Amino acid sequence: MDETAVAVTTGVAQVFDLNALKAFAPDKRVRKMLFKTDQLWSEIACYEPGQSTVMHHHPKEEEAIFVLEGTANMNIAGGEVAVPAGAIVTFPANVPHDVRNLGDSRCVIMFLKVNPRVLKGDAGG
Repeated sequence: MDETAVAVTTGVAQVFDLNALKAFAPDKRVRKMLFKTDQLWSEIACYEPGQSTVMHHHPKEEEAIFVLEGTANMNIAGGEVAVPAGAIVTFPANVPHDVRNLGDSRCVIMFLKVNPRVLKGDAGG
Protein backbone atom coordinates (compact mmCIF):
# COMPACT_ATOMS: atom_id res chain seq x y z
CA MET A 1 0.00 0.00 0.00
CA ASP A 2 1.32 3.44 -0.88
CA GLU A 3 -0.81 5.73 1.28
CA THR A 4 -4.14 6.16 3.00
CA ALA A 5 -6.86 8.34 1.50
CA VAL A 6 -8.72 10.98 3.46
CA ALA A 7 -12.52 10.95 3.47
CA VAL A 8 -15.07 13.60 4.26
CA THR A 9 -16.97 12.39 7.32
CA THR A 10 -20.66 13.23 7.61
CA GLY A 11 -22.09 11.71 10.78
CA VAL A 12 -21.26 8.00 10.65
CA ALA A 13 -20.67 7.94 6.88
CA GLN A 14 -17.42 8.52 5.02
CA VAL A 15 -17.47 9.98 1.51
CA PHE A 16 -14.50 9.38 -0.81
CA ASP A 17 -14.08 11.48 -3.95
CA LEU A 18 -12.43 8.83 -6.12
CA ASN A 19 -11.68 11.29 -8.94
CA ALA A 20 -9.83 13.57 -6.53
CA LEU A 21 -7.89 10.60 -5.10
CA LYS A 22 -6.42 9.49 -8.42
CA ALA A 23 -2.63 9.73 -8.46
CA PHE A 24 -0.04 8.39 -10.89
CA ALA A 25 3.71 7.76 -10.83
CA PRO A 26 5.97 7.02 -13.79
CA ASP A 27 7.76 4.06 -12.16
CA LYS A 28 4.93 2.01 -10.55
CA ARG A 29 1.20 1.92 -9.97
CA VAL A 30 -0.10 4.02 -7.07
CA ARG A 31 -2.37 2.48 -4.41
CA LYS A 32 -4.36 4.31 -1.76
CA MET A 33 -6.21 2.61 1.09
CA LEU A 34 -9.75 3.94 1.31
CA PHE A 35 -10.90 2.08 4.44
CA LYS A 36 -10.35 -1.16 6.32
CA THR A 37 -12.48 -2.97 8.89
CA ASP A 38 -12.43 -6.57 10.13
CA GLN A 39 -14.93 -7.53 7.41
CA LEU A 40 -14.41 -5.19 4.47
CA TRP A 41 -11.72 -3.02 2.97
CA SER A 42 -11.14 -1.04 -0.18
CA GLU A 43 -8.33 0.58 -2.11
CA ILE A 44 -7.96 2.55 -5.30
CA ALA A 45 -5.10 1.69 -7.68
CA CYS A 46 -3.91 3.87 -10.56
CA TYR A 47 -1.87 2.51 -13.48
CA GLU A 48 0.00 4.34 -16.21
CA PRO A 49 0.22 2.43 -19.53
CA GLY A 50 2.42 -0.64 -19.11
CA GLN A 51 2.13 -0.82 -15.30
CA SER A 52 0.78 -3.87 -13.51
CA THR A 53 0.18 -5.75 -10.29
CA VAL A 54 1.85 -9.17 -10.23
CA MET A 55 -0.04 -12.45 -10.13
CA HIS A 56 -1.21 -13.10 -6.57
CA HIS A 57 -4.09 -14.54 -4.57
CA HIS A 58 -5.87 -13.82 -1.31
CA PRO A 59 -6.22 -16.97 0.81
CA LYS A 60 -9.16 -15.64 2.85
CA GLU A 61 -10.76 -12.75 1.03
CA GLU A 62 -13.31 -12.62 -1.75
CA GLU A 63 -12.68 -9.68 -4.09
CA ALA A 64 -14.56 -7.36 -6.42
CA ILE A 65 -12.69 -5.05 -8.80
CA PHE A 66 -14.53 -2.08 -10.32
CA VAL A 67 -12.81 -0.38 -13.26
CA LEU A 68 -13.28 3.39 -13.01
CA GLU A 69 -11.16 4.47 -15.98
CA GLY A 70 -9.45 2.72 -18.90
CA THR A 71 -9.36 -1.07 -19.26
CA ALA A 72 -7.92 -3.53 -16.76
CA ASN A 73 -6.48 -6.62 -18.45
CA MET A 74 -6.48 -9.50 -16.02
CA ASN A 75 -5.49 -13.12 -15.87
CA ILE A 76 -7.96 -14.74 -13.48
CA ALA A 77 -7.32 -18.42 -12.74
CA GLY A 78 -5.60 -18.81 -16.12
CA GLY A 79 -8.27 -17.03 -18.18
CA GLU A 80 -7.67 -13.67 -19.83
CA VAL A 81 -10.28 -10.99 -19.19
CA ALA A 82 -10.42 -7.36 -20.39
CA VAL A 83 -12.54 -5.35 -17.95
CA PRO A 84 -13.58 -1.95 -19.37
CA ALA A 85 -14.44 1.21 -17.44
CA GLY A 86 -17.83 0.90 -15.81
CA ALA A 87 -17.57 -2.88 -15.36
CA ILE A 88 -16.95 -4.97 -12.26
CA VAL A 89 -15.36 -8.40 -11.92
CA THR A 90 -15.73 -10.63 -8.85
CA PHE A 91 -14.04 -13.83 -7.73
CA PRO A 92 -13.80 -15.98 -4.61
CA ALA A 93 -10.90 -16.36 -2.23
CA ASN A 94 -7.72 -18.16 -3.30
CA VAL A 95 -8.11 -17.42 -7.03
CA PRO A 96 -4.85 -16.31 -8.68
CA HIS A 97 -5.16 -13.01 -10.54
CA ASP A 98 -3.21 -10.01 -11.77
CA VAL A 99 -4.02 -6.55 -13.14
CA ARG A 100 -2.27 -5.07 -16.20
CA ASN A 101 -2.73 -1.84 -18.10
CA LEU A 102 -1.98 -2.87 -21.66
CA GLY A 103 -3.61 0.19 -23.21
CA ASP A 104 -2.30 3.61 -24.22
CA SER A 105 -4.25 5.50 -21.57
CA ARG A 106 -4.41 5.41 -17.79
CA CYS A 107 -6.34 2.77 -15.88
CA VAL A 108 -7.94 3.26 -12.45
CA ILE A 109 -9.53 0.49 -10.40
CA MET A 110 -11.19 0.32 -7.02
CA PHE A 111 -11.32 -2.98 -5.26
CA LEU A 112 -13.28 -4.30 -2.34
CA LYS A 113 -12.25 -7.32 -0.35
CA VAL A 114 -14.40 -9.15 2.15
CA ASN A 115 -13.33 -11.76 4.66
CA PRO A 116 -15.98 -14.50 4.29
CA ARG A 117 -14.94 -16.23 7.53
CA VAL A 118 -15.99 -13.15 9.49
CA LEU A 119 -19.32 -12.96 7.67
CA LYS A 120 -20.15 -16.68 8.09
CA GLY A 121 -20.10 -16.22 11.85
CA ASP A 122 -22.79 -13.53 11.63
CA ALA A 123 -26.21 -15.16 11.33
CA GLY A 124 -27.97 -11.83 11.73
CA GLY A 125 -28.82 -9.59 8.82
